[in-house]
Amino acid sequence: MAVAGCTGQLGDNGEGPGPGTPSGEDPGRVTIHRLNRAEYDNTVRDLLGTGLRPAVDFPTDDHAYGFDNLADTLTISPLQLELYERAAELLADDVLTVGALSELDRYEAEEVGGTVGVESGGAWNLFSNGDVTVTQTLASAGTYRVRVRAWQQAAGPDAAQLSIMVGAATFGPFDVTGTEATPQILEQELELDAGTTSFMVSFLNDYYDDVTGEDRNLLVDWIEVEGPIGATGDNPLREGLVICEPATGGAECVRDIVESFGRRAFRRPLEETEIDGLVALYDLAISQGDDETEGLKLIVRAVLTSPHFLFRVEIDQDPTSPAAHPLGAFELASRLSYFLWSSMPDDELLELAGSGALLEDDVLAAQVGRMLDDPRSAALVDNFAGQWLFVRALADSSPTYTAFPTFDEPLREAMRLETNLLFAETLQEGGASLEDLLLADYVFVNDRLAEHYGIDGTFGPELVRAPVGAAPRGGLLRQGAWLTVTSNPDRTSPVKRGKWILENLLCDAPPPPPAGVEGFDPAALEAQTQKELLAAHRADPACASCHSVMDPLGLALENYDGIGAFRLEDKGTAVDPSGEVDGQTFQTPSEFITMLAADERLSQCAVEKVFTYALGRAPGTSDRTYLEDTDDAFRASDLSLRELMKLVVLSEPFRYRRGEPEGGSL
Repeated sequence: MAVAGCTGQLGDNGEGPGPGTPSGEDPGRVTIHRLNRAEYDNTVRDLLGTGLRPAVDFPTDDHAYGFDNLADTLTISPLQLELYERAAELLADDVLTVGALSELDRYEAEEVGGTVGVESGGAWNLFSNGDVTVTQTLASAGTYRVRVRAWQQAAGPDAAQLSIMVGAATFGPFDVTGTEATPQILEQELELDAGTTSFMVSFLNDYYDDVTGEDRNLLVDWIEVEGPIGATGDNPLREGLVICEPATGGAECVRDIVESFGRRAFRRPLEETEIDGLVALYDLAISQGDDETEGLKLIVRAVLTSPHFLFRVEIDQDPTSPAAHPLGAFELASRLSYFLWSSMPDDELLELAGSGALLEDDVLAAQVGRMLDDPRSAALVDNFAGQWLFVRALADSSPTYTAFPTFDEPLREAMRLETNLLFAETLQEGGASLEDLLLADYVFVNDRLAEHYGIDGTFGPELVRAPVGAAPRGGLLRQGAWLTVTSNPDRTSPVKRGKWILENLLCDAPPPPPAGVEGFDPAALEAQTQKELLAAHRADPACASCHSVMDPLGLALENYDGIGAFRLEDKGTAVDPSGEVDGQTFQTPSEFITMLAADERLSQCAVEKVFTYALGRAPGTSDRTYLEDTDDAFRASDLSLRELMKLVVLSEPFRYRRGEPEGGSL
């Protein structure tokens, strides 16, 4: 296997011992890699601790070779630059803005006055229907409490009534039965946004008897506004960034903040000139009258819009040399973290990079294991498996109600989680293998999915691992998620299923269909089974060459309908899943899947998919030796996908690069 050993030599940036002499094969090169949307959101989460997800507003990333993290497709547009600037402003505010302390403001009604009435005994006497209104500017959003102290001058059969209006929201009416000796306090709690808000108390049921002279009035003593309730003025996110206080630590403190934050954001130590430039931005803000917080916000915005943050920059010390030379330790740390976590290196990786220890084989392999055991490896499930196994596409699948009335959102979510849990099982120490991905004799189900699958047992709302029993289940190709996304909205699609298997499990994609190919006649769709329709389709010589390969693969799974429910009949005719592929015959879906799991192309394709995603580039001709050696070692590991991740990380293409000769590419 083409794996570099460790020697006592220095890496290409003097960071410590580097990998040994390469094999002489071309390790390839990777275009400078812009963070895609998932990587951006994960990075700002881990860098800043923020809960914001700004990338949801970014343009959709382009796909190539099945993934959205290939460097050559991650272009950048003027619109995207504007969105990066906007995101940087939002993130800086989120991390550095200190919330307002909870405050209590009391407004004496006799000082405020009202639309009607007079001052009376230290209160405002509303002697007719009218209002007392105060206006307050709220510094921050949150929960606010409004209190009104009032009493009535009783008259007539009813108590005085008041309402409280906050902005456009009205509360009440409330009966006011208190007296001047025993005033009544009315209270209302609500969520309010920052900004100017009005608080109005209204007298609703004035009463006067012309004969007796009885007069009902409402007397308002004061109005209180308290909030944000529970606000302490702290911002925990700020504490993670501001490691000292510039107000007391001065210029040295600002420099320490820049050095610490910049090292994590750029995934490497900053140059002195970079530190000087960021500190100068802070000084500029202060010189123009801004406070320390605004100066720090300017630093954060500058860092988050820098190419060194938005791109995974790998600075080649010998950019025109075609000879293989190792990555620096910090660059290797970034390749590793964005492969396994779709995010930035953590402190442990950065420390190992700083000492150069990360360049050692055993240290690097141990880090792969540690990172796969970390919760952040869920990104590998979501972004690698989610694209390779088509789980992401489930969100866009829309089975029609007329064809599949039992399909609903809880079933969709259970299907998605089932596939994710199965793949996550392959990443655990001693977990499932590549073969288990197809042949697993267990499922992950909850009550909804177990009912859909016909799995016996008692289940709750959470997915749990369960044996398949007598149910025709187990493995990816019998899961609802995959079966749904490879179907049409109103019926199965053996062509889609067969094409997907060829492309994603065997890496043997068929050529595109010839121009002018028409779909099935609607009348034929109603009357004939898929097997009958495709047999007629293959009668056309222009279609036969591809469909003779694709159709048997998809038809082998026709027992599963368009949402993965098992069936024995289609349009009143018994489903016949039997077929022949490469001279091998099968009678049932299980026999077909067992045959597929034994195909040597399965492991080769898995190696190619992991390689493509890990490096962010498609394999080239020069990678054949690496892929073959990795496949041999993968097979020797009993097809452990966890081991495959280590094999790819330890390979020369992952740890080495070459330059681009002047005058053209290799």
